Amino acid sequence: MKCYYDLHIHSALSPCADNDMTPNNILGMAAVNGLHMIAVADHNAIKNVETFLKLSKEYGVEVVPAFELQTAEDIHFLCLFPNFSLLEEFYRTLEFVDIKNDKAIFGEQLVMDEGDNTVGEEERLLLASAAIYSYRVGDAVKKAGGIAVPAHVDREANGMISILGGFDGDYGAVEFSPYADAAFREIYGADKKILINSDSHTLGDISEAVNFLELRECTARRLIDYLRGEFK
Repeated sequence: MKCYYDLHIHSALSPCADNDMTPNNILGMAAVNGLHMIAVADHNAIKNVETFLKLSKEYGVEVVPAFELQTAEDIHFLCLFPNFSLLEEFYRTLEFVDIKNDKAIFGEQLVMDEGDNTVGEEERLLLASAAIYSYRVGDAVKKAGGIAVPAHVDREANGMISILGGFDGDYGAVEFSPYADAAFREIYGADKKILINSDSHTLGDISEAVNFLELRECTARRLIDYLRGEFK
């Protein structure tokens, strides 16, 4: 079946995202836009994922447990998992640079409940890197039951290609921004599963029903299996 997706959306937990990127607003926009599957991939954080999972059936939108990992080299990875338990287990293995967030400079980092109420704020600056190098990420996430996808590789900021000059491992899937040059995608997407995500920090940037994957079922489990090459 065709599964329309946007697997890189930031909630209000990410300091650079708008505060109206709340669970109900994001899921509502995804439903209106005709999406079947989303992933809320906050910067180095997972505290809003469970709230989205609890609300997903209400909106008829599958939520893939995820976060955006920033490595020691400032490279971004989209880390996707089939369930929250595996996501949380992997996340707990990571160490992050402990810098306190200055919300006057970087923005608020809001933890929200199912009613879009703010129930806490993350004090650690989520834009600070994890103490892990990019060459270790792919295998580590795979062993934890998920898949690590080099994020927005066509971008200079935080993209693996611009920072390293190429891939530092054998990645089965790669993410491009919607603005990636066709020739660039052909070169760096060869023999890989390709994701095109919005990396949205505002409601208006969430993808419409344009990009899709052919999956047996539109579920997080089937998505991970597909991206890992475990079925076609």
